[in-house]
Amino acid sequence: MSVLTIKLDPVALREATAQAIMGTLTSDIRRDILDQSIRALLTPSTDSWRKGKSPIQEAFDQAVMQIAREEAKRIVSEDATIAAKIKDLLRETADKVISCDTEQLSQRMADAFVSSLRRD
Repeated sequence: MSVLTIKLDPVALREATAQAIMGTLTSDIRRDILDQSIRALLTPSTDSWRKGKSPIQEAFDQAVMQIAREEAKRIVSEDATIAAKIKDLLRETADKVISCDTEQLSQRMADAFVSSLRRD
């Protein structure tokens, strides 16, 4: 008995599905879908975690953060003086955390966590 195995490219399958769906929609329905999609991208979120940002604002913020991280990595990797200063600062900070009163540190961390959950 032979076994038939079919492998489909997931990207091609998604594209074919999208074309099949779009082919069955009237132009009015397509226009409504596009209109609702644009509104959804521009509508601020009511979710407290997103702090009222629309999906397009979130995407922009993420892109800016990614570019800033990449640029910071480039700057640090190309400048040994800056890398050494950051390393010293991290060591100093770690020493302070390790040597501080753990009760006070845990309370400050708990307070910071609770305040981060509150909506501004």
